[in-house]
Formats: sequence, C-alpha cells, structure tokens
Amino acid sequence: MFISKYKYIDDENLIEYAASLSQKEGDLRDKLLHWDFGPLMNMSYLTNAANYLFSAEKVPFHWDGAFYKEPASLLFYCTESNGEGGETIFSNTEKIWDSLTTEQKVKAEKITMIYRTEKKAHYGGEIRVPLVQKHPVSGKTILRIAERVETSLNPVELIIEGVSDGEEFYELLREKLYSPEFMIAHKWERGDLLICDNFTYLHGRNPLQSNLKRSFKRLQIL
Repeated sequence: MFISKYKYIDDENLIEYAASLSQKEGDLRDKLLHWDFGPLMNMSYLTNAANYLFSAEKVPFHWDGAFYKEPASLLFYCTESNGEGGETIFSNTEKIWDSLTTEQKVKAEKITMIYRTEKKAHYGGEIRVPLVQKHPVSGKTILRIAERVETSLNPVELIIEGVSDGEEFYELLREKLYSPEFMIAHKWERGDLLICDNFTYLHGRNPLQSNLKRSFKRLQIL
C-alpha cells in the first residue's frame, strides 16, 4: 500500500498517472478498467443513492471488480474530507491466511463463495469463486471473501458451499478481517493519494457520520 499527498491533480493527469502504474501493454482500455462512465469514478455521498456505495452507510469488506473484471490495484485521490467518519478500511488476506491453523486451511480450500446482487450501479449479477486463491503476481495465497451486504440499497447475497459449517467459518474470518492485527483504517485528508493491491487487500468503509462531504476519485488499474 502506498500513500502520498498532492495539493491538486486534474482528471487528465490522474488518469495518465494511473495508467503509468499498469503492467499491461496497449492503450488506455488495456491499462485501466473502464465502465460505462469511463475509467474514473467520482465517489461522494448522494441523498438519493440507489447503491450503498454512495450512501452514508458502512460499506462491508469486498474486492473491486468481482462482478466484472478484477483490477490489479486501486488508486484513490481524496478531493474533500471534513468531519468524523468515512475512513476506508483495509484488511490483509495474506496475513489472515498465514494465521490459520492447518485444519482451518484445509477447510478453507474446500469452500466456494457464491455472491448475487441486482445491477443498480455499475456492477451486478452472480459469481462463484473459490475462497482460497493465489495472487497472480506474487503467487502468495489470498482469500476472496466479501461480506454480505445487508441493506435496502442493493444488498449482496452470499451462499457458502463445500463444508457443513460454512457460516461458522465465515464468522471466524469476519472476526479476523476486523482484527487490528490485519486491518488498518485510513482517515482521509484532502489531497491524499492512496494505491492499494486489490488482491492482497480487501477494503470497505466506516459510516460517514458527520463526514458527508467526503469525496474522492477512484481508478482501477489492470
């Protein structure tokens, strides 16, 4: 994870910088994940949000691109933050895997996670993913566990297959996700630029509370 601070970066230069970090060859679409709005998403609180990502609610742990195409890393550039709340939280799944017992690792390797959500924003559908995977660059073991999203705004359903006590194991992993041993919370300040590995880390967000002006630009680097 890399954190720096810049006074101001316009969209064109931010996109150019993000593209320069990609290990892919080709044009911009080969280097940055594009949605129907392009590669750059402006994220901020919306009073009429149809998706929890743009609400003031907590955002559970997840990885980006799960329902579409997984980027290698994420770039966040904060344009406003004022008040309590809205910290972005990160949890290191490589370290969580290393903390498991041999018995727990054997169980984890049997598990398939099924996620379903209605497309109300830029993603949606159903995916089936093995819980235990390998980082495509380092080869280290990572965990692809996203939390259930229990909200009226675009909930995400989770079904756990492969073991009889899947729900108990899910709760064990959730406890680890929020343990100070594996989790950090970044309190945003205007000008913060943060780059995060989208395979090693899961990320989420604390409730906005009084920080309703919190906003940033996000790019997903392939």
